[in-house]
Amino acid sequence: MDISVNIIPVPLKMTSAFIIRDKGTILVDSGYPGSEDTILEKLHEIGGSPEDIRLIVLTHGHADHAGSAAALREKTGAKVAVHRLDADKVREGNQGKLHPAGFTGRILGLFFGTKKASSYPAFEPDILIDESLELEEYGVRGRVIHTPGHSPGCVSVLLISGDAIAGDLIFPSIPSEKPSLPFWVDDPAEARRSIKKLIDITPGKIYIAHGKPFSSTEVKKSFSSLF
Repeated sequence: MDISVNIIPVPLKMTSAFIIRDKGTILVDSGYPGSEDTILEKLHEIGGSPEDIRLIVLTHGHADHAGSAAALREKTGAKVAVHRLDADKVREGNQGKLHPAGFTGRILGLFFGTKKASSYPAFEPDILIDESLELEEYGVRGRVIHTPGHSPGCVSVLLISGDAIAGDLIFPSIPSEKPSLPFWVDDPAEARRSIKKLIDITPGKIYIAHGKPFSSTEVKKSFSSLF
């Protein structure tokens, strides 16, 4: 059985979205407001069209991940799914306060935590995720699981290929670029539990929003105390 699933990163302003193509097509995250045309141009480059996208999964409700979701829903007709614990963020169009995990987060938070950077077009999500969401209905062999820590409603997408898309659950550290906790994290202990949960069931690559993908081995090594 062929278990390959195509993951196409879409580099955006300070982050990435991901087009997943299997029997069907879904989108993971949407970038800051105004990113919709870049995402749809990438879809066109790989031979797709807007109506191919059947579902938009938001890994969480921060502006750099949910900012263009409303526009993309209008352009594609896709449903938008977000975890119920981050649903109020998208309903209000505001990511809320960032909680720095260290010096880097405190400094960058001066820029990314401003009112302008925190706001985006509000919308009512179509699907509220609880513990998991199966993706077969949308033509993708995989599921979404709850991986909180960075925010209460963070989720990750697990694919039959063994790869995963983890949003902001893991960041590259500065300057080593090794797997690390996010620069901002609501609950560090919960984030570590989510990383262990993810790695325990993900043998392949871990795609993150801010940097290159990591192997599960790299993540295990960086978080060796969890295993």
